[in-house]
Amino acid sequence: MCDSTRDARDRSEKRGSMMGTMGDEATVRHLEPGSILADRYRIEAVLGEGGMGVVYQAEHVHMRKRLALKVLRPEYSNLPEVVARFEREAIAAGKIEHPNVARATDFGRLADGSFFLVLEYVAGRTLRDELKDGPLGVDRALAIARGISVAIGAAHQHGIVHRDLKPENVMLVEQEGVRDFVKVLDFGIAKVDGSGASDENGTSGASNQLTRMGAVIGTPDYMSPEQAFGTGIDARSDLYSLGVILYEMLAGSPPFRGGAVTVLRQHVVAPIPALPPIVGERLDPRVEPIVRKLLEKEQGARYQSAR
Repeated sequence: MCDSTRDARDRSEKRGSMMGTMGDEATVRHLEPGSILADRYRIEAVLGEGGMGVVYQAEHVHMRKRLALKVLRPEYSNLPEVVARFEREAIAAGKIEHPNVARATDFGRLADGSFFLVLEYVAGRTLRDELKDGPLGVDRALAIARGISVAIGAAHQHGIVHRDLKPENVMLVEQEGVRDFVKVLDFGIAKVDGSGASDENGTSGASNQLTRMGAVIGTPDYMSPEQAFGTGIDARSDLYSLGVILYEMLAGSPPFRGGAVTVLRQHVVAPIPALPPIVGERLDPRVEPIVRKLLEKEQGARYQSAR
């Protein structure tokens, strides 16, 4: 690997990747820089990798446009539930044309059987990285929450529920004069109404395994009570996840912590803890009620739309 490519990879890893929750960490065979995929995508560098595949920085050779390219390993391309998740991400992200959503532009299969997905290239930092140093300032947290709500609102207008909102899937980029312009990523376990692949809960047919897979690869910290039960998931489930993210941005940690089973139980039955007193001292008194309304246990008691 040449020095310039290695530097590009190092920079990319520091600012986050388009990997989302593709799989557990593992060493995966990489395509060489300069390789051409599907006669039009030139590999430039690795952005991230997981047990099921690799995400590359690539360039469309004809349009000279930088892109992110997810490639599944061939052995996983023969597993229907994995391919279904990949297809679901392509369908969901391809439907949403909005500045706050990283859009999918192509999907296909390579000669070796590997599936690939082409996404908008996002050069930024994940919200998870930004939270490593503790809570964010109030104005900044509210601005980011607004960006997320606009993004999921655009998805909901297309009948798409993300179902995996968390700081790892929120990228912050400098765009249009905004320091923290939000890009929401990874619609791999989204519920896509009208796709023929899901019932009202997004769990019919072959997607039963898909949903179980989503529960394993996701994190319970951001799941709504109804998602913990696996019933009645709709746009308001994303709003609950947004409430958890907003709480974490203000407090420095999610409202509930512990093992997976403990956290899921708390989402279902435990009262929402108050924000730490030092946070409350900094807040406009209108803010905490917004957080609490987002985190209502009953869907009907939450805000009813992202708008």
